[in-house]
Amino acid sequence: MKRATYISDVDQLLEKHYGISLEDAGLDADEWLDRFGDEPAADAVEAYAAKYDLTPLASAAFIPFSK
Repeated sequence: MKRATYISDVDQLLEKHYGISLEDAGLDADEWLDRFGDEPAADAVEAYAAKYDLTPLASAAFIPFSK
C-alpha cells in the first residue's frame, strides 16, 4: 500500500471511530509510520486507541467512511 493511501486510511479511521485526526493525536505521518507502519491501518488505529485508552464514538457505526 502506498504511504499516502495508508496515512489517509489511518486519518479516516481515527476520525470515524474516535473523532480525532492524526494531527489531533499529535503525530505526523512519519511518526505514525515509525510506530505503527508495519501494521494494517485498522490494526494500527486500534493499537493506538488501546495504548492511549481512547473511547470510541457511540455513533461510529453511523458515520460514513468515504474516500
